[in-house]
Amino acid sequence: MAKCYMLYLVYLLIYDIHDVQAYSFEILSNLTTELFQTKSYDKTLRPRSDQSQNISLDVKFNFLSINKFDELEGKLVCTAFLGLGWTDDFLTWDYSTYPIGRFTLPQTLVWKPDFVLRNGFTEFKELGGSFYNVILTVDGDVAWNPYQVFETKCALDVTYFPFDSQTCDIVFTMWSHFTFQVSINPTVDNIVMDEYTSNSLWTIASTSQNVDNTGSRSVITYTLNIKRKPSYYVSTIILPVVFLGILNILVFVLPADAGEKMSYSITVALGFMVFLTLVSTQLPANSDNISMLSVYILIQICLGIFALVVSSIQLRIRHRDPNKELNKTYKYLVSFSRRCCKNENRVQSVANNQTKENIDLDKRVHAFDWNDFSSAIDFISFWFFTVIFVLSTIIIMILMTVG
Repeated sequence: MAKCYMLYLVYLLIYDIHDVQAYSFEILSNLTTELFQTKSYDKTLRPRSDQSQNISLDVKFNFLSINKFDELEGKLVCTAFLGLGWTDDFLTWDYSTYPIGRFTLPQTLVWKPDFVLRNGFTEFKELGGSFYNVILTVDGDVAWNPYQVFETKCALDVTYFPFDSQTCDIVFTMWSHFTFQVSINPTVDNIVMDEYTSNSLWTIASTSQNVDNTGSRSVITYTLNIKRKPSYYVSTIILPVVFLGILNILVFVLPADAGEKMSYSITVALGFMVFLTLVSTQLPANSDNISMLSVYILIQICLGIFALVVSSIQLRIRHRDPNKELNKTYKYLVSFSRRCCKNENRVQSVANNQTKENIDLDKRVHAFDWNDFSSAIDFISFWFFTVIFVLSTIIIMILMTVG
């Protein structure tokens, strides 16, 4: 034990950089000998002369960066350091005898609060490390600034991905000390962001803190509201999906006789499935909430499959027996499509000598064939699919961005 203290004294002589004070190595050596050997300092005991008194633990959370946000595991990885402070009744000295205002010493030599991350993603471990120091002042005030990479659990809501915001809590608590023994006292009103380094995918929208000293153990919760930067996902997922949706509609512009019409529909449908797979790999397997982007892609896949079915039926109709007459419903659809296109209807000659102006519209006889009906299917399907595509795109995009 004596050898350890001698090594520590050499360390202090070389590395003490806090205050340039006029004191000798001998004075510092005598001081540490008195504190840790003469007074038999015990770091396993709560540093209060009166053990019924509470220790007020000053806490400040300095947030540095978001290293990673894993949506699949629901894990926030961030870097921060804590500013912790308390008073140790057994680490005080007479300044007139030892004219040293403050000095540093390894954290392993003094009592430290068992201040731990309660909602950590990994197993419990002590803050800091053996090479960390604490700062000790003449009045017994101890300052400890452990730096750490924290991995915390985070509840996810991917409904509005990639325009989503996530709320993550970083919860610290006293693990073995009760509130009447050690209570948490935040020294600032919020998370300190002075040294924060921005992240390329996430931005911090707001922060807050809440301390609870009413329970059996003192707890402080730091809340981060982080908002995703959507530009990457807009350019790599959303815009390509929208463009595929437009291509999906254009299948009804191709002539029915075109041999590539069916393969075109199949290719577009497969493209949607590829993007659905791409989105699913970036989202957690969560049944509580489903991404609206996934719903949008599913709608487009359904439209693509429906377009494929319509195109198949249309090709079948195109090659029907031309001698077989269209029924009244089919003729009405052809007539409707032509009126929308502002084309004149073809009218057969009438047996009597009535003029065309006196012909009752309900008694016109139209000479429509199956090719005309196939073209009418193209026209009606084009506008039907366009309306569904535009409405679904507008509604989903508004819900994702506003929600």
